[in-house]
Amino acid sequence: MYGIRSKKGISAMAGLAFIIGNKELIEKSADYPKRSYYCNLFMQYDYFRRTGEMHFTPPVQVIYALRQALKEYWEEGEIEKWNRHTRVFEAIHEGIEKLGFKCLIDKELQSDLVVAVRYPDDSAWDFLKIHDYCYERGFTIYPGKVAGNNSFRLCALGAIDGQDIYDFFKVLTEVLKKMQIRIPIN
Repeated sequence: MYGIRSKKGISAMAGLAFIIGNKELIEKSADYPKRSYYCNLFMQYDYFRRTGEMHFTPPVQVIYALRQALKEYWEEGEIEKWNRHTRVFEAIHEGIEKLGFKCLIDKELQSDLVVAVRYPDDSAWDFLKIHDYCYERGFTIYPGKVAGNNSFRLCALGAIDGQDIYDFFKVLTEVLKKMQIRIPIN
């Protein structure tokens, strides 16, 4: 069985997933102990099979967003979308390297969608101030999610291209200079 989150690769909202699975195994799971009423795949499958509807109130706005994301995905084309994501990913790494930041995960092991970047070892670094400066100029950086690692994340998703990333790094460079953070970062 394989679940696919709809939000990342096709730029849809979170809250919906495709399940590709073996029908026979899903049906056998009816006898398994219920650990969750809401997240029980067999109950969802069985209800949909019998009624043609979702077991619970469907996330209508998420379904419409998915439909729009799929439309945009096919309009852009798979190859061009992949190429654009690749340009964005490469532009992120180019900017990181130019400023001297280090990635939390080696580039070769990354998914090409989100890049986790280590905080610099500089007492002037203040993530919230840097975040707000960038945000006021149209760019968002996200706090890191890996416990015990001070990091922030840059995303290669959405309706962006390489030039957007180059523009972001101009703003990031401005705020680093304004806050008197050493460049290149050590």
